[in-house]
Amino acid sequence: MRESILELLYGIPLGTFQVSKELPYDETGVALYTRNPKTIYVDFEVEESLPLFITLDRADINTTTSSVAVYFSTDAKQIPPNLNAMITAIKGLKMQISDPGANRREVVHSTEYVGDLLTITVEFRFTRIT
Repeated sequence: MRESILELLYGIPLGTFQVSKELPYDETGVALYTRNPKTIYVDFEVEESLPLFITLDRADINTTTSSVAVYFSTDAKQIPPNLNAMITAIKGLKMQISDPGANRREVVHSTEYVGDLLTITVEFRFTRIT
């Protein structure tokens, strides 16, 4: 799913932002998106499986949720005028991302101030019954 998101990001208007194929953290765990404002990073896919129905014959039915986070930041004092439109465009990718069998597609975003930076996280979550 990470590769799909990276490909789709190149097709939306990003203004002064750019997309990096690097992971959002360096080898020491420091967030690259706080070091490189206006650069969009996509994290690895994380998968979680939870039981939905537990049966006596051990043919359990589970829900599996795959999630991928997209991170970027910008100067909090000079927020680009296209920031809200860009976040909306990124969130709109949820219907274009291929995840066969997904019965629920969710996308949420959050913002946080880190020093002089406004950091944005957009998380895509796709749930399917397995």
